Amino acid sequence: MTLLRSPTVRLDVWQRTEDTPFAVRDVHHDQVFYVLDGHARLETDFGVLDLEPMDMVRIPRSVALRLVDVRDLHLIILATANALHVNPENDAVLSPAHVDAPRAYGSPDGRPGEHELVIRHGEHTTSYFYDYDPLPIIATAGAPVVQRFNLANVNALSVKGAASPPARLIDDPAAEAMIFYLGARDSGRPPVHHNADYDEIGVYAKGPGVFGALAVPGTAVWVPKGVIHQGPEENVPDGYVAWLIETRANLELTEAGRRIAQLAETNQFEVHPTVAHLVSVR
Repeated sequence: MTLLRSPTVRLDVWQRTEDTPFAVRDVHHDQVFYVLDGHARLETDFGVLDLEPMDMVRIPRSVALRLVDVRDLHLIILATANALHVNPENDAVLSPAHVDAPRAYGSPDGRPGEHELVIRHGEHTTSYFYDYDPLPIIATAGAPVVQRFNLANVNALSVKGAASPPARLIDDPAAEAMIFYLGARDSGRPPVHHNADYDEIGVYAKGPGVFGALAVPGTAVWVPKGVIHQGPEENVPDGYVAWLIETRANLELTEAGRRIAQLAETNQFEVHPTVAHLVSVR
């Protein structure tokens, strides 16, 4: 289900209790999967990952994928027409040791039976059918294509007593879309401001502490560019984990987004009639 979209960027939520019946290859978008809840085995044509809560997985365009061994899986997905890269602020924020790539399949034969591969190109799709499993590989060469890290292994950037920008985790060369870490830190509260260039989407991931009025994992707040707001206090003793998307795209709520969104004030992100939107994706 798509909640926010523009011609170049989408924010989707995907809730599954069963395995995907076919593999999908999106040829127009790089994607970042964020695991809100549940577990699954992500099979790609670059190998396999076992997904856990708070995983972030970068999946470049034209990588085929399917989900198997699914157990109550809830995903938040950022899709963008620009190429995304795992590019942490520095090794102290996210150590290279905590960024991994898929492992090889246990068997190159894959699953028996007929297999469908759906090529997604914009609003249209094309299906191919195989009498063998088209995903398993024997080996890969070069830099990792699919990458994964877990937010539990990310550290905040802190400047004691002073507001400072959050730590970058993922970006693209044109700075059209970026993902930052918003965990609790010893830092001053961000100033009142408006972002002239970027829509902002903050996602609350985990407590026990709160981020403003955000306390339920999976709650997201969208602040369109130009809207005056203030980031809530980040120096929260109980601790919390959150993350932030910034995009130059001019996002709009879809009909599905409007059905679940509530207007929010822009100081603590409590529900209130202004122009920010508070969305629970659970």
